Amino acid sequence: MQTAPGTNVYIHVNNDEADRIMIDPAYKLEKLKEAHEKLYAFKAAYHIVDEQMQALTYKKKASIGRDMYETWYGIEKSIAKFDRIFNKVEKFDARAMTEPINHERRERRMLDRKRDRWVSNYTFFFGDLTEEEQQYRDYFETELEHDPEDEWVDEKLDELRIAQQGHMDPALFDFVDYTQRNETHENFDDVIEQKIFKYKYRQNADALDTHERRWVRVRDRFLERAKGRDPILEQNLVDLFASDARDTSAASLALEPEKFRLVAQEETRPFREYMVTEALQQYRDYYESDDEEQRFFEHMDNFTNREKIRFMEIFEDFTVENKEDKAKSMVKIEKREYNPELSVLSNMVLDLVDFKDRVRPLSNDVAMLEQASRFQKRNADLILKKDAEFN
Repeated sequence: MQTAPGTNVYIHVNNDEADRIMIDPAYKLEKLKEAHEKLYAFKAAYHIVDEQMQALTYKKKASIGRDMYETWYGIEKSIAKFDRIFNKVEKFDARAMTEPINHERRERRMLDRKRDRWVSNYTFFFGDLTEEEQQYRDYFETELEHDPEDEWVDEKLDELRIAQQGHMDPALFDFVDYTQRNETHENFDDVIEQKIFKYKYRQNADALDTHERRWVRVRDRFLERAKGRDPILEQNLVDLFASDARDTSAASLALEPEKFRLVAQEETRPFREYMVTEALQQYRDYYESDDEEQRFFEHMDNFTNREKIRFMEIFEDFTVENKEDKAKSMVKIEKREYNPELSVLSNMVLDLVDFKDRVRPLSNDVAMLEQASRFQKRNADLILKKDAEFN
């Protein structure tokens, strides 16, 4: 048995090999080289096993930028949404095979409604609704009545699934700045940006029961405060925009300059002030029981107006209807009836005049109605009453 100098690697040799090692320097060097190679292989294998064991017992933080984290999170949600859309498309394309009994009746209903939208009416879609999705809704109308599909609810379920997987927990990452050319360093963001980032991705950082308990507290306290808020916040936004179009027009400035005023800018100022105040209060309500945030709460009392405005990013209004199935809708404006006694050219001219004088103003009102409905606040007492009846 021969031992390589300075090592604990043993090479088993017989008597003939031992004699040859003693008298043959070249053979001795060859065996020494073989011992060193085995030693290096052993050390490399030990190093790999040691790294694997450390990975099991100690999680090293990955260096990543906050913008990259937000992009990654958005990609995760986009993939989940794409999967849902892909499944709907596959279901719609295979409708003839999956619904052989009801296919003819459903197909006829879908085509009749499509013809009515495009031949007899001008159709305006709300909430990113498309003709293809409306055909899907028309065909599977009965199924959707029993089992509605809501994109807003699906998105919230996606966020819950991502949070439960745990791979997007901010505690697993070391947020660094990649804008430097030579080397990365820790983010030197101001405290407010860090707190906003922490609040936006709180669901990924907190345990499920903790997040649910805190979020229910934020919602309940918001609704309690909303019962005594300024009634101007619940005014009809359609009427507000209509009065703005009337009093802020050039005609109003020329004919009645004393009545000219920026209605929308003046009337919506309480909205902006309310959003700033509630955003700060929602942050306080969520982290009320967090000891690490107590010192920051004291700092919030001395915020400048600019710092308060930055917190508007995290504001969420629970009195605004955010159901996607209600946001996606359509409005049909009936077309002018074709006059067979006139020529094709005359009917075309009349269609253009009708579109300019009747359809376009109506379409502007429809667009204003769509945008206003997205931000229309409801009465908090009615919401609490409906929740109590549901419970």
